[in-house]
Amino acid sequence: MKSGVKTRLKMIVPSLFAVILFLIPVEYNGSSELIVGILGDWIQTALGDALIPLLVAIIVADAALSLACRLLPLPFVKKNPQLKELFSPSLFWLVTRVIGGVLAVLTYFQLGPEAVWSADTGGNMLTSILPSCIMWYIIGGFFLSLLTDYGLMDLLSSLFTKVARRLFCVPGRAMIDCVTSWIGSSVCGTYLTISQYESGQYNAKEAAIIICNFSLLSVSFCSLIANMLDFNDIFPQFYLTISIASLLCAVILPRLWPLRSMSTAYDARSGKQVNEDTPQGVNGLQWGYRQALARAAGAPGPVGFLRTGAYNVVNLIITTLPNMMAIGTIALVLANYTSLFDYLGIPLGMYLQLFQVPDAMEAGSSILVGFVDQFIPVIVGSSMTATLTKFVLGTISIIQIVYISDIGTLILTSRVPLNLGHLFVIFLERVLISIPVVVLCAHLFGVV
Repeated sequence: MKSGVKTRLKMIVPSLFAVILFLIPVEYNGSSELIVGILGDWIQTALGDALIPLLVAIIVADAALSLACRLLPLPFVKKNPQLKELFSPSLFWLVTRVIGGVLAVLTYFQLGPEAVWSADTGGNMLTSILPSCIMWYIIGGFFLSLLTDYGLMDLLSSLFTKVARRLFCVPGRAMIDCVTSWIGSSVCGTYLTISQYESGQYNAKEAAIIICNFSLLSVSFCSLIANMLDFNDIFPQFYLTISIASLLCAVILPRLWPLRSMSTAYDARSGKQVNEDTPQGVNGLQWGYRQALARAAGAPGPVGFLRTGAYNVVNLIITTLPNMMAIGTIALVLANYTSLFDYLGIPLGMYLQLFQVPDAMEAGSSILVGFVDQFIPVIVGSSMTATLTKFVLGTISIIQIVYISDIGTLILTSRVPLNLGHLFVIFLERVLISIPVVVLCAHLFGVV
């Protein structure tokens, strides 16, 4: 396939810009940060005290308009396919959006039971989790098409597919999702995978495997958790343990139910939009380059890029924030104000006892609560005296990947066919596989 200079530049320039934005850390305020993260910080700083009221207004308006679309004929919505898709969710997600709107108002004005709006529940969602997520939605959602639409992922897929297929049962392009999560943000990496599935670049099984195995928290976030647990002096051992256990999970989980049994069908709306079969007589790099040029040739120009980016941001905010507020708050209320997880965590506590982990029962219930929010095990661990228990809680909170207050809700509101039951089973599988690995590493590295 012959290609002109214009097509080559259309592939190279946006892809290079994407690498600089998403994959290359720079020094900022004494630490290594990605440029997209710095941009998010600037936006958050610029909004200042207006950010939280703005979030409440968005969530309430979203819930009200979605409800109005269900109850009233709104011609301007029905005539616009994009608006119709945004504000016409299923009945379940409509109810969830309305609950999210109500909880946002109760939390902001501190109305009703304290269990709803306290700093551990609704307050945590509204002032901590949602502000962080919306920054990544704005920056990541707007610029992610630079990674996906201009040939970079097609080029890398040809280089890594053989290894990635054999080890993890995914195409080589998944390595970009992994790096985006590990260096940038798990939210950003997860959305990248979801967008690739919904545009026909991954089948359902591939997308599920990638989301549940490669969307780790970033290195900088791992450093924050290590600092909270007083593990700064052993951070290399801390992170190496996470890497070893995560790699093992990524090899094993695609071969266990439910990931093993996921459909290999592509999204019904998009169909298959990728060709990974390298023709005979052409090496992988040559084929990847051809595919990259073909992708770039069909990619949108500057106006199309801006339009796509803006829609991605609006779509993420509209479909995710109210649901995250609803599901996250309810889950945190159950975790902090009921004994549900104390009872459910007993089998996990007994499992920890097999490996002689101190305070196993308390640690077991804390790890299980991590399915709701990854910070809760860290908070519990910071108050414990046994170093091994703190080490287990800290590493597992990162290795588990799946948690409902953030990543889980993003997955559930997408078209990737993973339900709550799937996510809980995958969470348990990751925990059960990781615990013996973490304990072994702790002894090998002299942590205990």
